[in-house]
Amino acid sequence: MAWSHGANQQESSDASPLPRFGALGYPNYRWFWLANVARVFGMQFRFIGSGWLVTELTPSPVWLGIVGVASALPMILLSVPAGALADRFDSKRLLVWSQWGTTVSMLAMALLIVAGLVNVWVVVVWSALVGAQMSLGNPAQNAMLPRLIEKQAIPSAVAYMSGIWNVMGIVGPAAAGVMIAVIGTGQAFFVTAAGFGVSAILLQTLRLAPIETRPHVPGGMLGGIRYIASNQLFAAVIGLSFFTSIFGTSYTILLPNFARSVLGQGSEVLGMMGAAVGVGALIGTILIVRLAKSTALGPIMLLAAAAFGLCVAGFAASRSLPVVLAFLFAAGLTSSIYLNIGMTALQMLVPDELRGRVMGVWGMTWFLQAVGGLPVGILAAWVGTPTAIAIGALMVSAFALLLLATVPSLRRIAPPAGASASRAPSPTRG
Repeated sequence: MAWSHGANQQESSDASPLPRFGALGYPNYRWFWLANVARVFGMQFRFIGSGWLVTELTPSPVWLGIVGVASALPMILLSVPAGALADRFDSKRLLVWSQWGTTVSMLAMALLIVAGLVNVWVVVVWSALVGAQMSLGNPAQNAMLPRLIEKQAIPSAVAYMSGIWNVMGIVGPAAAGVMIAVIGTGQAFFVTAAGFGVSAILLQTLRLAPIETRPHVPGGMLGGIRYIASNQLFAAVIGLSFFTSIFGTSYTILLPNFARSVLGQGSEVLGMMGAAVGVGALIGTILIVRLAKSTALGPIMLLAAAAFGLCVAGFAASRSLPVVLAFLFAAGLTSSIYLNIGMTALQMLVPDELRGRVMGVWGMTWFLQAVGGLPVGILAAWVGTPTAIAIGALMVSAFALLLLATVPSLRRIAPPAGASASRAPSPTRG
C-alpha cells in the first residue's frame, strides 16, 4: 500500500487480504498493543498526578511550565540519538529497558510523596530523569512496527495505537482525579508504576525475528533530520506538529492551574477536563476510518489543525464548566484527525533504515508542548492563564492556514492504495 506524493504503489494482484481486524490479526502486535494500554494508562496517571502535585507545592503557574520543560528537555535532546540506537540495535530490548527504568522512578516518587520528603525541586529533577528514560523507548517503539505486522497493515496499527491514547485519555485523567481526591497524590503514583511495570512484562513476551546489528548506520545520527529537510512533505507535516506542540497543545500544561485558579475547582474537575479531550480524540479516531477514503486528506489535516486552535481559544474564553468541556471535546476531536493523518503518512513513506531516526524527530514534537508550557506559563503569570492559552491557540490556526496556502504537497496527500491488499506475509498472523 502506498500514499501519494512519490511513493511506489504495491501491486495488488498477487497480494493477500488483511486479517479481519487489521493489525490486531497479528499475535505480536496484539501483545504490543496491550503493553501500550498499560503504559499509556500509567502515563495518564503520571501526567495528572505530577501536575496536581506541583499545584499542591506552589500556587505559581510558572512552576508547571518549569516541571514540563524538565520532563521534555531530555526527550527533545535525546530523541535523535535514541532514534539512531533504534535503527542500529534491538528496538525491543531498548523499549523494555525504558519501561523498567520508568517503573523504578515512579515507585521512588510515590515513596517520597508518602514519606513527605518531596518539594518542587525534587519534582523538577525527577521529571528530568523520567524524561531521559522515556526518550530511550519512544523511537524504539516506532521502529518495532515493521517487525510486528505487514507494511500494508500500518494504517490500522496507527489507528489502534491512537485509540489507546484516546480511551486512556478518558479513563486515565478521570481515574487519576478521583484517586488523588480519595487516597492522595502519592498513592496514585503507585498506580503509575504498576502501569509501566505491566507494560515491561508484556513487551518481554514478544517473540520477534532477530535482526542484524548494523555497525555503520547510513546517514549517521543526523540522517533523519537531513532526510526530513530534503522532503517538503515530511518537513511540512513534522513542522506543523512542532508548531502546534509549542503554541497549541501546551495548554494541557496549564490545565491544573485553569481548573484551580480560573474555575475554582478541584482535582475531580481536572480529571473531567482531561477526559473531555480524550472522548473527543476517540471520536476523531473513529471518524478517521471514514475520512481515510477521502481524496483530500491533506486539506482535511490542515483544516482540522486550524479548527483545533479555534477550539482551544474558545475553551480559554469560557467560564462555564459545560462549555469548557464542550470546547475541550472539540479540541480533542480535531487534533486526533490531523495527528492521525500525519502519523500514518510518515509511517507509510519513511524508509525502514531511517525509521527510528525520522520517527525520533516526529516523537520530539510530542514533547515540545512541555517546552511551550514554560513561556506560556510565564505569559500566564503576566496576562492571565486564559489569555495566554488563547494567544498560542490562534497562532496554530494561522500557521495551519498558511501551510494550506503555500505547500502544495500537503494538499495532495491521498489515501493509501490497496488497503485490502498485502505484500508477502512475513509477520505471523493469528
